[in-house]
Amino acid sequence: MADLIHGVGPTKQDLIAALVQKELAAKANLLPTVLDVSRFAVKGAQSISFPKLTSFTPINRTLGAAGDAAVLTSTVDQLDLDQNAYVAWIVDSSDEVQSTIEWQSELAMRAASGHGRFVDTQIIAELEAEGSATTTVGAISRDIFLEMRESLISANAELDELYFVCGPDSETALLKIDEFTRAEVYGSSVIPAGVLGKLYGVPVRINNQIGADTFYMYAKSGLAVGFQKAPAMSQQGANEYGSNAERHAMDQLFGVKAMQGSALIVKDNN
Repeated sequence: MADLIHGVGPTKQDLIAALVQKELAAKANLLPTVLDVSRFAVKGAQSISFPKLTSFTPINRTLGAAGDAAVLTSTVDQLDLDQNAYVAWIVDSSDEVQSTIEWQSELAMRAASGHGRFVDTQIIAELEAEGSATTTVGAISRDIFLEMRESLISANAELDELYFVCGPDSETALLKIDEFTRAEVYGSSVIPAGVLGKLYGVPVRINNQIGADTFYMYAKSGLAVGFQKAPAMSQQGANEYGSNAERHAMDQLFGVKAMQGSALIVKDNN
């Protein structure tokens, strides 16, 4: 990341790079909940393919008798590296001189925030497009939450890789359910620090980009993201905006794809 910023002094370059990375991590709050397959997004590739193999089923072989050999079949999940996110901005000479804040750093952080939200937008879009709807219609409730959890575990998802994500309205609804907030009902406080943590063993994340009565539960292995080009930033002179003016650009190239069909993603039925 040391060469992320081009054309800025070494000290400011390192500072801005660190701020950008911190801001990206903060704003892309769904990124840690999905499978990162960036190591497969090699130079020259336009997509990543993942084989989906069937499973072996052992038999109780009779002693002295030959066992039959099984044949596995496979299909392919393909993740297209088609999200070419880009943002550019101008640092006017007057802005740089008259601003009371570090103008370049502030704009770089805001660009990073936009990139982080863009990643979450694509993750949410894939969850919506590929998720299987619950049988129950309506706002989030204990019964719907448990139905989603049961559906994923029945599809062989591991409990420790499940996530539930929703908008602020669904978090408010969850906080009104006794089993999620009262220690004497649940056995221990679910929100000891005032922050909704895990419900029935499933971590909960709130995202402002998720609309009203919209929520998802999924296994981490059910959704993959691959970065072929990590967020990078460069600059050049823009003297049409003043002698010290600069044009900056920040971009990244990645893809998002639901894995193994929709079996490991469940969404609301609203």
